[in-house]
Amino acid sequence: MSVFRSVVLAAVVSVAFAAPAFARDPVFTAKLEAPVSEATRVIAQNAVWNCEGDTCLARPTHAATVRSCRQFVREAGARVVAYGPAGGELSADEIARCNGESTAGQTQNAR
Repeated sequence: MSVFRSVVLAAVVSVAFAAPAFARDPVFTAKLEAPVSEATRVIAQNAVWNCEGDTCLARPTHAATVRSCRQFVREAGARVVAYGPAGGELSADEIARCNGESTAGQTQNAR
């Protein structure tokens, strides 16, 4: 029984230390304008995005910016309608700039 207890204790301690590591980087969602035909992986700014349907998910270590969104769009070859973590998504204006659309009074030189 003492070996069993040791294994259970080790498992509990491992989970306790692993949980904060997973919570550190938020999950980003990139909602695509059109769904992908099959499950796809995209690598953009050192993050691996898993895409299925019109949704791509990743746990990047960078912030949600127009620049990081543009990199995702460039690598995915698809326009987005939303980008970022829950509560930290890019605004409609930022999404337009991400997709390379000109917005009133602004240039597209934001890289």
